[in-house]
Amino acid sequence: MTNQIIRVGLVGAGSIAQVAELPALSAENGVEIAGVVTAHAETAARNLKRWPIQRAYESAEEMIAEASLDALFILTPKKIHTAYVKMGLEAGLDVFCEKPLTTVMDEALALVNLADEMGKILMVGFNRRYAEVYERARAEFGSSHPQFVVAQKNRQGSEYRATLENAIHMIDLLRWFCGEAEEVTAYSIAPDPYAEDGTMALIRFNRGSIGTLVAARSAGEWDERLDAYGGMKSVRVIAPDSVAVSADGHTTFTEMRPRAYGWAEVNRTMGFGPEVTHFIDCVRHRQQPRTSGRDALRTQELVDEILRAAGLPLEDKSQA
Repeated sequence: MTNQIIRVGLVGAGSIAQVAELPALSAENGVEIAGVVTAHAETAARNLKRWPIQRAYESAEEMIAEASLDALFILTPKKIHTAYVKMGLEAGLDVFCEKPLTTVMDEALALVNLADEMGKILMVGFNRRYAEVYERARAEFGSSHPQFVVAQKNRQGSEYRATLENAIHMIDLLRWFCGEAEEVTAYSIAPDPYAEDGTMALIRFNRGSIGTLVAARSAGEWDERLDAYGGMKSVRVIAPDSVAVSADGHTTFTEMRPRAYGWAEVNRTMGFGPEVTHFIDCVRHRQQPRTSGRDALRTQELVDEILRAAGLPLEDKSQA
């Protein structure tokens, strides 16, 4: 499949697809966007007009049956990921699914096992691992791990199951920087446990690192950052704009906007484009992705540990 055209289909084409997957797929050499399935006909029409999509289908079943796909992108709301991921894998397709893979662990485990049984690639969209600021920060520690990491993702307002929906990005980064969790302490302020005002966690990892998660939904602005310390070195990421490395009395500061000539697109700076390229490369060369379904399962396990420790629900209201 190294030189073969890769034909992909999209289930869902909402806001994330517009700023992330569709621009990336449109720019990817050797890729055809063979089809799209959306909830409304007018949404499909807008996408056909804006992007190089060959045609719209009324259902995922129809698209899979008729479009000769190699891979399926699941970009729907998280509560309906499971059925579409399962459908794609059982049809013999490689699957990219936006995070989180599912809303409950047993469904996530079943999908990961199904991907293994079918010999198919399953990748989950933890785009921060492909963002240059975070890649540079992680590379500073090489094969070792920082001793202390503070990961924050704060914003205005609340979301339904905010820790699973949004803070999961920073939980995944903590795993990437620190290893696997051994002990978790967490607290939440949550008048409504399904729309928490925020969560904080303290995590001890198996390689000696200690990580802290801060995820406030009562903040005055959108704010994402990560600080890592170890080996007499300090690394600070202000996402998506900059990374600073301090060691031996000197600080090296890299800013993303000038590097993009003033046009720093979120598709690039937040890792969406490189993430899609990585998935297509894995499909071509039959390699497991950096954020494979199996690896994403471990992130979701850690999310559940944090939710449990904070007294928050582990499932949607409809599943409780």
